[in-house]
Amino acid sequence: MTNNFDAGQVILCKIHLHKMIYKNISFLTCNIQKSGVDMKKVTIQDVARALGLSRNTVARALNNSDTVAYETRYMVIEKACEMGYLKVSPAVLNEFRSKGTTETKTIIVLARREISIFWNGIIMGISDEINQNGCRLRFDFISEEDENRLVLPADFKEGVDGVILISVFSEQYLGEILKKGLPMVCLDCSEEQQDEKQQFDVVISEGVESIRKITNHLIHQGIKRIGFIGDITYCRSIKDRYRGYLAALAENNLSQEDGVVAVEHTYWRYYNDADVEGYLKRCKEIPEAIVCANDAIAFLVIKALRERGLSVPQDVAVTGYDNQEELSSMEAFVTTVGVGTTRLGRRLACQLLFRLQHPELPRETVVVDADILYRESSRHSM
Repeated sequence: MTNNFDAGQVILCKIHLHKMIYKNISFLTCNIQKSGVDMKKVTIQDVARALGLSRNTVARALNNSDTVAYETRYMVIEKACEMGYLKVSPAVLNEFRSKGTTETKTIIVLARREISIFWNGIIMGISDEINQNGCRLRFDFISEEDENRLVLPADFKEGVDGVILISVFSEQYLGEILKKGLPMVCLDCSEEQQDEKQQFDVVISEGVESIRKITNHLIHQGIKRIGFIGDITYCRSIKDRYRGYLAALAENNLSQEDGVVAVEHTYWRYYNDADVEGYLKRCKEIPEAIVCANDAIAFLVIKALRERGLSVPQDVAVTGYDNQEELSSMEAFVTTVGVGTTRLGRRLACQLLFRLQHPELPRETVVVDADILYRESSRHSM
């Protein structure tokens, strides 16, 4: 089951907020005996002074305004009730009363150690959504040795309610995680892992249509010899991008030339100079354009082309995917696809929160739309 979401859509799959902060808010009777303060004299300013906050912040928190962080609203309403402030609206009290009675959920995020700056936005998005929904969040970074030895993190043994994977792990390691029987959402996976017995939800960024459009953009400039580089065995998202490349060739009656495509598996998955150099060497003639599976590969391709005395885009047009910030500072002119990493992280968290509430429903593949960024690297000289 596949859902598509555009840039303006984020499904808010909220679960009840936890009782960790509000051990006493389940009854919220504003019992003045706790503090000994005369209820007639308790004002917003008194609450603000007790918490070291501004009067305006406290007033907005007591009105349950979204402009105040959830944690701050919790703190303000709890303190107001503790001090005997009586003007908290019944609607707010009822909302927090119900949210305070639900058991806190613990979510664990697993990632490989070699993740880059690109993943910061995804992690921040996950954290924001999980915290906003009152869950505990743990991060564990898996070493290559632990993955090979099928060793799960020590804190995985108990107290975990759901799992988010933001790296594509081996089928064997994924199998060890699935043995725990926990609700799980993956950011991408291989097609082999996502079989008919799909045991987990998947969230990926759209790749077929965006790369089809980028390849068409090259073709419409008169370019006919177009290569592609990326390990399509690694994950579905890269294979989707390859499908988009092939679709553009087909609709323009262009055939895929021998030697200009590198899609087979390599140990480094074309993320090193040797793999890229090997690809260029086996090309009988350097293509007029090279569609790269992502920005990291595009950067290596541009570097290798320049070492051969070729200019981008004058001699060879190059495109990427991901809009990686750490690479854009060096290669700001690369045509790419922006995936909105924070939004993607929030969508991962939303999907897991939804799954925690609805474990009986069919598993889903959620495709999040991305934005094409046409830049200088794809403007081929005619």
